Amino acid sequence: MSETMREYKIVVLGSGGVGKSALTVQFVQGIFVEKYDPTIEDSYRKQVEVDGQQCMLEILDTAGTVSFSLKSFLCHYVRELL
Repeated sequence: MSETMREYKIVVLGSGGVGKSALTVQFVQGIFVEKYDPTIEDSYRKQVEVDGQQCMLEILDTAGTVSFSLKSFLCHYVRELL
């Protein structure tokens, strides 16, 4: 019997220009982004192993502005709960 892969949702929040996207891309793609390009919003998926089990991470890389980040977070994640 095969188990369903667990999924985890991660939201990366923080002020503009602090490195949210650089850290996210480094983790997901294994490359370092040297050029600063302000993010509006990006999402990524990565399969990882946690405690010997495969799981899927869904990562939302938000913009550095509070109003955009909160609105984006609510639109993207809360609608799945309804």
